[in-house]
Amino acid sequence: MNHIIYRILVLIVFIGMLVSLFPMAQEYDWASIDEERFESFQPTEKIMDIIGVKREMTVGEVGAGGGRVAIRVAKRVGQSGKVYANDISVSALQYMRDRIKMENIPNMEVIEGTVTDPRFPKEELDVVYLTNTYRHLDKPVEILKNIKPSLKIGGKLAIIELKRYGRTEGSNEITRNAGLAGYTLIKVDKSLPRDDIYIFEHK
Repeated sequence: MNHIIYRILVLIVFIGMLVSLFPMAQEYDWASIDEERFESFQPTEKIMDIIGVKREMTVGEVGAGGGRVAIRVAKRVGQSGKVYANDISVSALQYMRDRIKMENIPNMEVIEGTVTDPRFPKEELDVVYLTNTYRHLDKPVEILKNIKPSLKIGGKLAIIELKRYGRTEGSNEITRNAGLAGYTLIKVDKSLPRDDIYIFEHK
């Protein structure tokens, strides 16, 4: 009897180790998200203006979720541009793939990443952005480092995150970790009601 209990305990510990090594992405009912409500306080058009998204650019989003922002970016960059929409959530990836077919958005490609690598193509992207994704990253320094090879010379990284996130007096987690990943802060835009927009270039 004690032997059986011991084996069960070993199995529980083993499962816990697997979960810690391979964290699962949180799954959502993406179709139920009220995108217009988000647009009311986090307007994609304004964000694109601030981070410098223009026609014919190649842009990447880390943690694109249901594609609310990425699809709007794809429309701005036009058919001569390209958007790579990354996520690690199985449901998000499938939802975006179905959505780009249904909405006929041929210049948007969905990419499955890992917790440390977005798997964007090398040296192709003008801008990479994260919209309320940074706070969910398990390994922020590692994934920010692995974004760098995808950026063109002069390419930018933009992090859109809650104003209160990661801040203590005299310290800011986002700027600290971006610095450790090899980026230089260009500016912080504070014009959105709930979020700040950090814009970096790589050193």
